Amino acid sequence: MKHLLFTACIALCTPMLHAAGEPAAAASHPLVGTWTWALFGGSCAETWHYRSDRTVLATSGQEVAEKTYEVTKVPDAGGFYKLVETVVRQNDKKDCSGALLGGPGEESTRFIQFSPLADKMLVCQNASLKACFGPFARVR
Repeated sequence: MKHLLFTACIALCTPMLHAAGEPAAAASHPLVGTWTWALFGGSCAETWHYRSDRTVLATSGQEVAEKTYEVTKVPDAGGFYKLVETVVRQNDKKDCSGALLGGPGEESTRFIQFSPLADKMLVCQNASLKACFGPFARVR
């Protein structure tokens, strides 16, 4: 059911997001692709689909959100990329943690770090491993 919802959201949202006219991110950036993380003993999942046109479709629990993003091209000395996401639209449903997004225009800044094979990703509040979640796994 979740897979069906995710597929339907991608099919419906892609034309609208492509019309946004954002400059394209490098298709070779390690962030581009689909990432997933199961939490709460596997009872809830987050899936983030980052596109090379700087848009992302994110699902978490009942929440479905479309966002734009900016990510640094290279990591800092600690291996962290700065990621800034801005909500374009969302369905006003709760995410896996029970929280609701603030709505269109809400911006969040995170710092991400990839495994050596770029098949896993940690998401952190700061450029530090002290407050992180994941790892997200790349979906092949």
